[in-house]
Amino acid sequence: MRPLSVIKNVRSPLSLIAAGSVIAALSASALPLIHIWQMPSGPRAEDTVQLLQTGQGNFPIVVDLKDGISDSKIKNLSEKYGITLRPNSDEAKDDGLMVATVPANTDVSSLLSRLKHDPDVEAAEPELVYSIPEDPLSNNGASQVEMPVVDAEIRQESINNTASIHVEVLTVQGETLIRRTVVNSLENNGIEMTQQVETAPVTLEVNEGSGVTPGCTVSEAPEVPTNVSTAINYQYANIMDSEAPRNPAALNEDAPLFATKPNDPRYNEQWNFQMIGMESAWKRTQGKDVVVAVIDTGVAGGEVKKGKPCRDFGQTTFVKGYDFVNKSADAFDDHGHGTHVAGTIAESTDNNEGVAGIAFKAKIMPLKVLSASGSGSSADIADAIRFAADNGANVINMSLGSAFPSDVIHKAVKYARKKGVVIVCAAGNSFGGKVGYPAAYPECIAVSAVGPNGNIAKYSSYGKEVAISAPGGDMVDSGNPADGILQNTNFPESQGGKGDDYYAFQGTSMASPHVAGVAALLVSQGINDPAQIREILEQTAQPKSDKTKYGAGILSAVQATAKAEALGSVKLRHLLLVGLGFLLFSVGPRRNWRLRMAMFGALTAGFFGPDLASRIFGWDTAWNLLTFSALPALALYAILPKGPGVKVAGMIGLGLAVNLWANWHNGTIPFSAAAFGDAALPWTMTNMVAALGVGAIAALKAYRATR
Repeated sequence: MRPLSVIKNVRSPLSLIAAGSVIAALSASALPLIHIWQMPSGPRAEDTVQLLQTGQGNFPIVVDLKDGISDSKIKNLSEKYGITLRPNSDEAKDDGLMVATVPANTDVSSLLSRLKHDPDVEAAEPELVYSIPEDPLSNNGASQVEMPVVDAEIRQESINNTASIHVEVLTVQGETLIRRTVVNSLENNGIEMTQQVETAPVTLEVNEGSGVTPGCTVSEAPEVPTNVSTAINYQYANIMDSEAPRNPAALNEDAPLFATKPNDPRYNEQWNFQMIGMESAWKRTQGKDVVVAVIDTGVAGGEVKKGKPCRDFGQTTFVKGYDFVNKSADAFDDHGHGTHVAGTIAESTDNNEGVAGIAFKAKIMPLKVLSASGSGSSADIADAIRFAADNGANVINMSLGSAFPSDVIHKAVKYARKKGVVIVCAAGNSFGGKVGYPAAYPECIAVSAVGPNGNIAKYSSYGKEVAISAPGGDMVDSGNPADGILQNTNFPESQGGKGDDYYAFQGTSMASPHVAGVAALLVSQGINDPAQIREILEQTAQPKSDKTKYGAGILSAVQATAKAEALGSVKLRHLLLVGLGFLLFSVGPRRNWRLRMAMFGALTAGFFGPDLASRIFGWDTAWNLLTFSALPALALYAILPKGPGVKVAGMIGLGLAVNLWANWHNGTIPFSAAAFGDAALPWTMTNMVAALGVGAIAALKAYRATR
């Protein structure tokens, strides 16, 4: 008996059993993934922190209203709650990001609760102060200094020009008060100074005498020992090079790339670039025209009015930025941290001056949210994130943080992520403590730091949220500036520096821009989906055994750009698709050209359609459970008329099977491992087999019809 006669004699009940088995297999493979319909929301601010105002003066809050809210509604809300809502900046008017000052003796907790339940309010919280993870304290050398460990700051503004304000941040877990932080702020004639003091970690039982009631605002702080302070050793080095060349040659965009390495005289001191393989990566791309927003202390580069641009940024391209601290268009760096970060990303390269930058043909968008003291408000940070997303930024770098989450910042992060922006953040410098925020948000790429030996830096924070590690320097033990990250910046004397020169910094603040720079390289290669960029970075990292410390491993620019180049080139699956199309026209139905075109269109749709959908919905969205599945082909096979319809359904299944096979073969299955984990592999294989089965059955039926 011929094989086709067996198919012809199959009974209907057996066909139903087979179809049911296929659907059951597809459903079973999808079950581990179906619960991830959207990215996890992350912790909310009120879940982890309670705030207590103990001083005099007014209490600043941030209120995020619905986008596009009218002026009349804002006025009504102000009158309703007895506060004056005003835009955080001119850039925040359309976004509805408002700040307000709550009068003294107001029940702030009750007010915030009422605001959060208002239909026109998306988030409301106290205005938190975020800071750079490593304040650059130094005595102009490589010696150690002590820096208090601080979990969070709350900025207080006073009615008077000079006021001393005390704010206590209490963390309550269940029935136990575990920490007390005191922040002393002093504002003198408009100049704000903050002294941070944290008591040693303590455990206090919550009882009638403690003044702490779980779930309620603390009315009176319990007595906590204040004679013991927790301090860390922090290394900071200032590398001076007063004799460095000061007249760099003009950079010719059309000139061939340097043959082996750039001619920057101090490039050999950038061990970090050697570690991640920059010289080979530069042969593929230099990040041309990609916009990287540096949300930090500003950048001393480009055409600035408030100060002189740093010497090694003469050929770096800058786009419109903003100073959210001083509400100015000139985002000049009066601290030095932001310029150093920007230098790692895109400092002028191969210009006979100083050192190099990773994506040196990218464009920097300077956004100043941190003051000269290295701290800034949650409102300004959220405002800057939205500004970057609305003004063409492809990548955001945030080398700043806090131990406590902010709902307002998290909303801004989600907004930017939905607009296709890659968000890279420093994990923090807590000597092994928890990953800070915003790095810990699932939409962000949290970066820990390694030293020259490839091991986790002693100061680096780490945890399950870490996605990847990168060079951040480690001078804690060696005291050697050569173990830091060398870049050009304008480090003022008030911070322990000597102005425009080359400095070795260390910290996760320095590790984060390495990842942001390589992300910019991938964008320039045509990889635009943030989840896919993260996937490439993680897949190509140099693996390390401890995932909580290193994430996927140590960043590899050479491997990441090679992967992106392979994804953008002509692939075996493309050739296979052309071959299948040729077969359709050569051995397919001889006279029915409409059917031939329909089959070729179905083959193309099955092959390209899922990838197109993933670009629209996102690489890590659960919509891929449908667009990359065999269900559409099975549904069409069931409902289309026999004959031509079966052939069209079979071509869709065949195109999808080729797509899934190629993605699996190339290590680019249609789900981000960060969101779906290992469960994506069995789902992919099951649907590939099912789709191939539909195509095979349709081919057999077509062949049988010709017999």
